[in-house]
Amino acid sequence: MNRLISMLRSFKKTDSSLPVINLAKIKWYFENSDTSLAYQVLTEQTSTDLNFDEFFLYINRTSSCVGQQYLYDRIRRIPHESEIVGFENTILFLKNNQEWAVRCRNLLSKLAHDDAYYICSLFQDTHPVLSPVMKQVFRILQFMPLLFALIFMVSPKTIWLLLTGGFFITNLIFHYRNKKIQFSYLYSIPQFLKLVSIIGKVSSENPFNKTHSDIKSHLLSVQSLVRKLSFFKFELKIENDLAALAYIIKELVSVFFLYEPNILFRSFQMLNEKRTEIESIFACAGHIDLLLSIAHLQEELPYFCKPQWTDEGFRMVDAYHPLIEHCIPNTLDTGGKSILLTGSNMSGKTTFIRTVAINMLSAQTIGLCFARSFCVRRMKIHSAINLNDNLSESQSFYMKEVLIVKEMLEESHRCADNLFVLDEIYKGTNTPERIAASKAVLSALARNGNMVFVSTHDIELADLLSEEYELYHFCEQIEQNRLSFDYLLKHGRLTHRNAIKLLEIANYPKNVITEATAIVGKFL
Repeated sequence: MNRLISMLRSFKKTDSSLPVINLAKIKWYFENSDTSLAYQVLTEQTSTDLNFDEFFLYINRTSSCVGQQYLYDRIRRIPHESEIVGFENTILFLKNNQEWAVRCRNLLSKLAHDDAYYICSLFQDTHPVLSPVMKQVFRILQFMPLLFALIFMVSPKTIWLLLTGGFFITNLIFHYRNKKIQFSYLYSIPQFLKLVSIIGKVSSENPFNKTHSDIKSHLLSVQSLVRKLSFFKFELKIENDLAALAYIIKELVSVFFLYEPNILFRSFQMLNEKRTEIESIFACAGHIDLLLSIAHLQEELPYFCKPQWTDEGFRMVDAYHPLIEHCIPNTLDTGGKSILLTGSNMSGKTTFIRTVAINMLSAQTIGLCFARSFCVRRMKIHSAINLNDNLSESQSFYMKEVLIVKEMLEESHRCADNLFVLDEIYKGTNTPERIAASKAVLSALARNGNMVFVSTHDIELADLLSEEYELYHFCEQIEQNRLSFDYLLKHGRLTHRNAIKLLEIANYPKNVITEATAIVGKFL
């Protein structure tokens, strides 16, 4: 976390062209997208367990707000394997053509304004349209003031003048009522017009003219929409009296002919019809920015690797957690079995299982692992690490865990490609029932080829699960009443207990230490 904070501070000092960071708006694209075809969508619980927002901020090197939204969606909504094929070739091209990559970043940085977050609303929201009756009313109204004005010029009678004024006022009401609707697009449409221009320049270059071969047809398809939207001037700059006079004349003409409302609703109709093309252009910009971001990220990491996909086992060499500064790397070869971790608090158990899960996530979303080698099969990620009482639903800590683990059991029966990550399972209940329930559940989760990484203080589970799980542990060293950790994974079960010794180091009363030691001796 310290690394993340220092990184963000350095960015703020060195590069004023970086896009704004607004997590609530970054999430809009993901929250309103159709996720039904994804390989997996991370649940809120798993996102919390993996410190997802902090992880996103750490890996984010995008140049645009569109890129931020696309990257967040990519790592929260895990794609199918086919969607990340070719990542490495494109990233290699970007690394070997730095001048071109810089030019792309500069173009995309024009979408770094907060307003660019609203582009996704153009294809995710439904835009207002006129009913057939109102279309006819608008068509009639746009000519009526002119008609009666011409009649008045030919036959100057008061009635024609009154009718001209009456229809002009009617048009004035419609004009400014629809002005409010127009203003609601103040942020999105100007940025969309900018997006179309940028993608027209970027996508025509190698290698994106191959990876986004359909983008030219989509750009061509929205040109009529672009022309209509270009009529709306959302940013009025009145710098002198002449400009003010021109604006007044423009407004009078627009009111007289009901020009803007007619154009506005025709544009909305086209927006509704061109959703697919607009989203494709948005996704093209996001994908390009994502690839540039990964290339930039790779240059800043101490080391990384591409995931190697296999049907058997789980092997990683010198894997580390990217959010932990000076993280101690660990190596593991499971031999195809699930892993049971024992060890004291602060020894590194929870960090290790998070390291496994975060590397699995990054492997399947951005084709990058924080390790020297990472060889696994594709798996869906499920976790129960950072659980809390749900007071609003009167749900206890234990009950919440019961329900989450139940969902895991259901997933384990649906398919065999699951990674289950659990920390201190059922710690919210009594020891005998906790051990019994934990053994039964962990045995069930590990069946059918699913992979389980679980940490526990219950050493008894090591004996109960020794045939089904490979045993590993973390431990601490106590020398001269000082506690230290090496955070290195060790094979086998934990052979000693230091909880009471830690009470002694913390200067608990001697009578408490003596009684606790005598009691624990009866259980060992």
